[in-house]
Amino acid sequence: MNRRLFAGLLALAPALFTTLPAVAQAPAYPSRPVRIVVPYPAGTSPDVVARLLADKLQHPLGQPVIVENKPGASGMIAGEFVARSPADGYTLFMTVTAVMAMNPHLYPNAKYDPLKDFRGVSLVLDLPFVLTGSPAKPYTTSLKALIDAARQQPGKLTYASAGAGSHSHVATEWFTSLAGIRMEHVPYSSAQMTTDLVSGLVDVYLDPILTAEPMVKSGKVRALAVTGEKRSPLLPDVPAINELFPGFVTYAFQGIFAPAATPDAVVQRLSTELTRIIQMPEMQARITGWGYLPIGGSGADLDARLRRDYELYGRIIRDKGIKVN
Repeated sequence: MNRRLFAGLLALAPALFTTLPAVAQAPAYPSRPVRIVVPYPAGTSPDVVARLLADKLQHPLGQPVIVENKPGASGMIAGEFVARSPADGYTLFMTVTAVMAMNPHLYPNAKYDPLKDFRGVSLVLDLPFVLTGSPAKPYTTSLKALIDAARQQPGKLTYASAGAGSHSHVATEWFTSLAGIRMEHVPYSSAQMTTDLVSGLVDVYLDPILTAEPMVKSGKVRALAVTGEKRSPLLPDVPAINELFPGFVTYAFQGIFAPAATPDAVVQRLSTELTRIIQMPEMQARITGWGYLPIGGSGADLDARLRRDYELYGRIIRDKGIKVN
């Protein structure tokens, strides 16, 4: 080789090797806006919480965080959209127990698999329920009185739900199994349910505690028991079903997921920031003031929770033969 050419190549080598890493290196995450998809309309609980998180999250990320509502088909439109989105950390899914742990058992044609198509980012919060009773009925003075009356009149007492296959439906069926009772299911899709409960047209309803608490305190309905591991600070005198039937604990979670192939480093970054935000005193006060339990934690924690709920509610749906219209 010509000596002059060889010398020239040697002189260029350091410059070549110092520029290669810069060419190969991907832009730091995030380099553009991040969106959080919510499967319900604006103003619903998951939407409100997602917007609170987005407002806090955009500062440490250094990019706008946008909430995008994709309601419809019991959350399955949004579920399929996120599952098919690029796994790059720029599309996240703020969703709930029913969409992830119940829908796949109720809708055989669901076009996403929660266990395969997603990975957890952070469990945001849990929402406990309270079993409320009509003040017009003599057997809704306590959980024991309700169970005794239901055992004496199999199939005669009624319970309302937010619709066939809803969390309130599936969880109440689980409760009746543990209690050894049979009650008639009356599904609702409107505010008429509250009127019917107050008047006594239906006997009980498993209501999210944040909507039930003011009605309980005003005397419009009776609180028989809560569904958390222990009593709620919002209703400290109301026992937990878990006290009578150990192991009965049901919450509606709200959590953030990402497409399954999202890189570990991206998920870890988001999980760390979200947990820090959820643990802020003002966020804790706001979330608990609504009757929620703020959680936070790793993506692995949320994955484990999803697997547990998926198996639990799937078994109840199969055993009880729960169908949707």
